[in-house]
Amino acid sequence: MFSRKAAVIAAILSVSFVPATAFAAPSTLSLIIGGEAYDGAPRFEVSFDGKPVGEAAVDTAIDTVSSGRFADAADKSAYVQSFDFPIPEALFKPGGEVRVRLINEAYGGDGSNHDRNLYLAAVSVNGRAVTVSGLRTQGTKADQGNEVLGEFLVLRDGNMEGVSMPPAGGWPQPGAAVASVAAQPAPSMQMAPVVVAKLHAPEPAGGTVQTASLDTSENAEPQAACNRDELYNVIGFNENSNDLTPRLKARLDQIIADIGTQKCRVLVTGYSSRQGSHATSALFAIERAQNVLAYLKAEGIAFDKATATGGGATEQFGEAPGANRRVVISVTP
Repeated sequence: MFSRKAAVIAAILSVSFVPATAFAAPSTLSLIIGGEAYDGAPRFEVSFDGKPVGEAAVDTAIDTVSSGRFADAADKSAYVQSFDFPIPEALFKPGGEVRVRLINEAYGGDGSNHDRNLYLAAVSVNGRAVTVSGLRTQGTKADQGNEVLGEFLVLRDGNMEGVSMPPAGGWPQPGAAVASVAAQPAPSMQMAPVVVAKLHAPEPAGGTVQTASLDTSENAEPQAACNRDELYNVIGFNENSNDLTPRLKARLDQIIADIGTQKCRVLVTGYSSRQGSHATSALFAIERAQNVLAYLKAEGIAFDKATATGGGATEQFGEAPGANRRVVISVTP
């Protein structure tokens, strides 16, 4: 369940799905990072496959002298930024490792509570992202255990790096084709109905935020082979909210009954409207998907594979913001 005191998560990219093969494009490495500032903003450098691709400062970082600490902020999205870095064509490879390091550590001393730190939420290359569950901390002199604050990997000084290996299957090629998601007629903002429609469609591909697969093999009941090829649109999330309301849960219960005991591949993609900041929209998109997937799992759905992803902010489902605050559930054999 989303809480503004909980960490703002990752989610990279306000990527809209397009209906056909995209044209070739340069490779892009994207980050979502929060920060703490002290006598200046925290700066970081980022590398791909061992080669530097850029550096930047988190200018929105919370000022620890005047505003307190990142961990205590009720709304962390205000102190989070998204960054894009081009990857030279000669450097890109699907198995490239991404590393992020703080390069201007500063500390006010014991008892001052003044500090510069980084909070890495997500790493994305060409639209496919890895969130905190797939990130790790590695010391520049020796391996160090991960320090995590909610959905952020904490990077306290230059002696440690945030490391992201590529997701399963590797980083996608630049300009890879992205499957379209069929849109329904947009409901009005006033009505904002909860709708579940079943449409035959391919499983959405790139432009997503990928989380760890959920294995429910511990289910004791025998599971039937999956013969479903369905795409469900779930509409009705409230503005600035990822909560599963009773109406949303009722519709999800209909989907659960429809799937029954079949063990399928499930891809849950969350979306948000274009209202609000880039980082906040990305947050809402991924959190909606994660909340829906967690509900399906808690209610006993068996998965062959399950992934929660974020499609970011979009207007592909209509001009009304309420039409784009949705989750799309793809169920395939």
